Amino acid sequence: MRNLLACLLCASPLLLSLAQEGEVIVISELNRADVEQFIEEAEDQFYEIFNSHIEDDDFKISCRRETPTGSNIPVRVCEPKFMVDARARNANTFGFNAGVVEADRSIRTAVEPQYQQLQQRMEQMTQEIPAFAQIASILAQLRARREQLLN
Repeated sequence: MRNLLACLLCASPLLLSLAQEGEVIVISELNRADVEQFIEEAEDQFYEIFNSHIEDDDFKISCRRETPTGSNIPVRVCEPKFMVDARARNANTFGFNAGVVEADRSIRTAVEPQYQQLQQRMEQMTQEIPAFAQIASILAQLRARREQLLN
């Protein structure tokens, strides 16, 4: 796996260059497959840094592949432990009380205060840990490129 942080050459508002084994990569020239690959690598590094600096296990983020209902194509899902736990509690409730299962939106609403705390912790970490801020910047630009390619 490439280390995006180690590969960072420069970050101007219009252009972000990454080095890959001596090669310069320009985000604005990446195709969809490459963008997806770099996003996954950047997210892995972003969450690794975050998880190593956060003490509360409920806020640690893990990623996995899920195949949505009605699809054969797995998608990557990254979420904090408190959301995984809330979804598990909901599934247990459903198992004991048929028909009581909450929609994912309801579960998300129930844990909204934790998501706000998560956002605050990430913003604070961005201010305090330069590597985290750099990966966040790269990730934002990669996601912007993905949106550009989707439209």
